[in-house]
Amino acid sequence: MNGGRGGRKRVKFELVDENGDKLVLIVEGRLSRDKLVQLADLMELYGSLGGHEPEEQYLENSKLGKLTKILAKYFPFGYFTSRDVVEAYLTEYREPITLSTASTYLARLAERGYLEKTRSGNQIRYRLAQPRVADRDGAPVRMREYDLEPRF
Repeated sequence: MNGGRGGRKRVKFELVDENGDKLVLIVEGRLSRDKLVQLADLMELYGSLGGHEPEEQYLENSKLGKLTKILAKYFPFGYFTSRDVVEAYLTEYREPITLSTASTYLARLAERGYLEKTRSGNQIRYRLAQPRVADRDGAPVRMREYDLEPRF
């Protein structure tokens, strides 16, 4: 972080994915710890969604990793909303996740094909694109009888 300009902070993040695409994010202004944590979560989300098996790439103790475990444990087959996920996250981990963070993660997971997204009026509902259940460690794994990926 740079001091400059009367105490205003400036942080620059650069990420390059496996395709060579570059993301540059510059943030200026008052940077609280919470804002930096949200930025780190965003960068993690950007970096972890490029692979073949998203659930295997999420860092186990990150918010995103915890969120995918919540989806497998609490919502393996049915529809859910962002608010449902926030409540389940709080119940499971006894720590809050903001509605905006949960909504952002769910939207990105839907964009990447991990979730199906439906809209009814102003309510958005999601469900897992392929049913997943939590294994012994809580990590989401595909259910074989529903797995549509080819086996070799």
